[in-house]
Parts: sequence; C-alpha cells; structure tokens
Amino acid sequence: MNNNEDINYKIGGQIWVQKDGENFMGPGRITILELLAEGYTLEEVAIKMKMKLETAINNINAINKTAKRPLTLTKDKNHYEVTSYGIDIISKYKELKEEHDKMLEELNKKFSINL
Repeated sequence: MNNNEDINYKIGGQIWVQKDGENFMGPGRITILELLAEGYTLEEVAIKMKMKLETAINNINAINKTAKRPLTLTKDKNHYEVTSYGIDIISKYKELKEEHDKMLEELNKKFSINL
C-alpha cells in the first residue's frame, strides 16, 4: 500500500475549440493538419496516428464543414493541401494551447499544496 505522502497529483486537461456545441479543433485534428502541411498523405497521417483512414477523412470533413473557410483542399484522393487559413488555425490553436498549459501550471502550483 502506498503512503499518501508519496502520491503526486497533477491537474491536467486537453483543450477543444467548439462551434455551436460541435468540436471544431483539438489535439488530434491539429496533428492531422500539421502532418498534412508537412507533406504527408492522408493515408500516411492515419497510419502515423494509428487511426483508420475513414476516421482521418471524417475529421478533415468535419473541420472543413465547421470552419468559416476550408482548412484543406483536396489535391487528389489521398493528397490534401492545407490552406493559408488552415495554417492560421494551427498557429492560433498553438497559442491557445500555450496559454492553456500556463493556466494548468498555475493551477497545479496553487492546488498541489491542498491535495
């Protein structure tokens, strides 16, 4: 049995951006966009992320449907180009995540003493 003094609690969390109650952008979708922007095919992205190709396609379709403008354009069946708007969304999400991480760090400092 562990001594409770040895247990380190940490407050964590993921950040999701929603529009009208629907998930728009989160860690997985950002990773898909980043890998596509690096030149990977959607099939390679799916393999790298250990997801079905259909799931990757569904994520691309969902973010393009939710966004004001397309984040990706289809070059052919398996090749997608991330638009400049998509690159902007990646950048904004990274800024948001950085702020979120700072907030979690502060919460951990504040509450770790009391847990």
